[in-house]
Amino acid sequence: MKGKKKWIVGLVVLILVAVIVYIRVLKPEETVEIETRPTVAVANPQIGDIVLYTDLTGTVEPQSKATVQAKIGGEVLEIFFQAGDYVEAGQVLCRIDSDSLTTLQLQVDAAAVQLRNASSTLARTRALYADGFASDQSLEQAEDSAESAQISYDSAKTQYDLQLEYTQVAAPISGLIEDRGIELHDHISTDTEICVISGQEQLQVNFGVTERILGNLSVGDAVIVAKSGTTYEGYVSELGTKVNSTSGLYDVKALLPGSSGLTNGMRVTLTVLLDRAEAAMTIPLDAVNYDDGTPFVYLYQDGTAVKTEIESGIYDSETMEVLSGLGMEDMVITSWSNELADGQDVLLADTANSDTENAAADTASGENDGKGNAE
Repeated sequence: MKGKKKWIVGLVVLILVAVIVYIRVLKPEETVEIETRPTVAVANPQIGDIVLYTDLTGTVEPQSKATVQAKIGGEVLEIFFQAGDYVEAGQVLCRIDSDSLTTLQLQVDAAAVQLRNASSTLARTRALYADGFASDQSLEQAEDSAESAQISYDSAKTQYDLQLEYTQVAAPISGLIEDRGIELHDHISTDTEICVISGQEQLQVNFGVTERILGNLSVGDAVIVAKSGTTYEGYVSELGTKVNSTSGLYDVKALLPGSSGLTNGMRVTLTVLLDRAEAAMTIPLDAVNYDDGTPFVYLYQDGTAVKTEIESGIYDSETMEVLSGLGMEDMVITSWSNELADGQDVLLADTANSDTENAAADTASGENDGKGNAE
């Protein structure tokens, strides 16, 4: 009897072990499908601005600059300035002794003698005319001679005073004298450069640009000037209309209202506008591929990647302008994959995440069921 019970217990244990082995080992596992489609992210084109800048080199110079020359030739008698001096407008720079001034002085003296003689003759003629000893014609001739003598004297005196004024050369503007081109007792002409004066109240920077850059610049556009780690804000004040024969570029000038620390002739770096696209259709630069130099993107259409050529415009480090080829409703694939090709089945990133979550939930549910059966 006891042997029969042992046999029954052993049979029950054996059956339980077989059930557990079947559940844990021999029960066929559920087949898990592996997703082979590349997962992609998409985005619609956007409307925005792209602004590009470029760095150039320019030279600081005064906005106002005057080359001083004499208006008469002669010997330099006195000099009242040195290179590096600051002078005020109207300040006398030098004095010249001119031979022409001597000639004019002689003419003034001769005209004065003629005027005195004509005046004396007129006075005598008037007295004789009053006593009836001079005719109307004589009086008229005396008056004409006196008037003519007065005109001659006034003309000679005006010319003399003008030349006398020219013997003193004055500064036409206030500023710093860059150099001095004369020495004491030099004989100079009207072509001699006495000095160059640079106005210090306002500095500007002169630089050259290509035709492309010129087409995107306007008077009043902001520029950034940098020198030795310090930046200065300026604005375009003048645009050249002809190519500089020396540089092959168009000359542009920009005013520097706050130029403390900059000096005439200093070389500086400028940041200016290179190109811009306003209210343009844009897409991420990473979405653009090239086929023999032709730009294209992949569009997401009903689960398929569709190769689409575009006409591109300007671009920066993140965004490209699209001139044609896309609509605002298009779904541009923005993520890169080496599996992408025209007609390739693809899976949206959001859909892939949802499927993964569902699969994980199903797996967890299956494991729970297995444990329940095991118990």
